Amino acid sequence: MAKIGGRNTAFAWLVGLVSLAVVAGLVWLAAPMTPVVLAWTGGVVDGALNPRPAASVPEPTPSLTETPPPPASDDEAGAPTTCGDLYPRALWDQLKAAKGTSLDESIGYPPSSVAGLPEALGAQITLGCAWTDGAGTATVTVADVSASAVETAQSVLPATGFVCTPLEDGVRCDLPAGDTSAAESHVLRGGRWLAVIRTFPGPPFDQASTEARVWQ
Repeated sequence: MAKIGGRNTAFAWLVGLVSLAVVAGLVWLAAPMTPVVLAWTGGVVDGALNPRPAASVPEPTPSLTETPPPPASDDEAGAPTTCGDLYPRALWDQLKAAKGTSLDESIGYPPSSVAGLPEALGAQITLGCAWTDGAGTATVTVADVSASAVETAQSVLPATGFVCTPLEDGVRCDLPAGDTSAAESHVLRGGRWLAVIRTFPGPPFDQASTEARVWQ
């Protein structure tokens, strides 16, 4: 059976026209997005060719907060300047309230049994407290001393009956009370001298607490 050429040609033209119409429609629909696509494509190309560093985020500046000093307790203070600074509050109140007990704060050199000891130590008295009651006395003296005072005490006091114990930064020399003599304790550290001379029974005293206050 022979093919009809004219019909095939017409059909091909029809298909071509329909395809062209479809393509034209798609182009018309996509036309509004063309600037967006071009801008996006340009941005991608520019970013690839000219990379930009990431923006740095500034670190927060820490605020300064002042820490307030801890409050001082009743038994804590600076360098002793009065007799009350040498005693725990409870003992100080007890001594002040005791009947027949008196305090002399005008004392000079401590009444040591070793004559000339303050001069030998180069002492400059900074505080003196002498308690007296019907049973005896308790004299407490604080002084600044020369740089050679520790060495002087170690050579002079043992020769007069004292027992001296070396400390990390000084020396402690003690003399027990005799039948007619007072007990003495001399502590020298860091250019400072604490002399405690007591008769017994006498007014109460806390040696360890006083030392802690003199060298706090």
